[in-house]
Amino acid sequence: MKILLFANTEWYLYNFRRSLAEFLRAEGHQVLLVSPPGFYGERLRDLGFRWEPAPMNRLSLHPGRELSLILWLRRLMVQERVDLIHSFTIKCAVYGSLAAILAGVPARVNSVVGLGYVFTNNNLRARLLRAPVWLALRLALSGRRSRLILQNSDDLTLFNQKKMVDPCLIRLIPGSGVDLSRFKPGSPCRQLE
Repeated sequence: MKILLFANTEWYLYNFRRSLAEFLRAEGHQVLLVSPPGFYGERLRDLGFRWEPAPMNRLSLHPGRELSLILWLRRLMVQERVDLIHSFTIKCAVYGSLAAILAGVPARVNSVVGLGYVFTNNNLRARLLRAPVWLALRLALSGRRSRLILQNSDDLTLFNQKKMVDPCLIRLIPGSGVDLSRFKPGSPCRQLE
């Protein structure tokens, strides 16, 4: 099976999803990592992973740029014949899922760690974006071949209240699966690799 892991930074993939990628590879799956360009992309390649830099600006809200990213992801998924996409963060979940739907990818998993800027900020821009983002979330995260992973009960309650996703498709997992051999609780602060 070919699995695409999509995140909004290569640093995140390296530090928090590397163990997942290694596990999937050890199980015999082909793993493709996708994120905006950055220093850790080469580190992922040094570990033997395929990493593709996406033309993504995680802070952008420009409609043309965002549509271009969705179409780029769709082309990549079709070209690579992706069987499953696992996206992290709201923006990646929405764009990755929409691209996967357009590309005919059979399965989607989305891990939303928090609701992000649009839902946590009360400035005018964030408030204006809420309705379209809810609509995009509803479209992107629904479907029987989709699963949504949430990490806190407040998000679960909100998704259920808004009837965003069929509750049968949601999994609540308390934590990101941080590798405790690398990030030890109570240890002094140190620079990440």
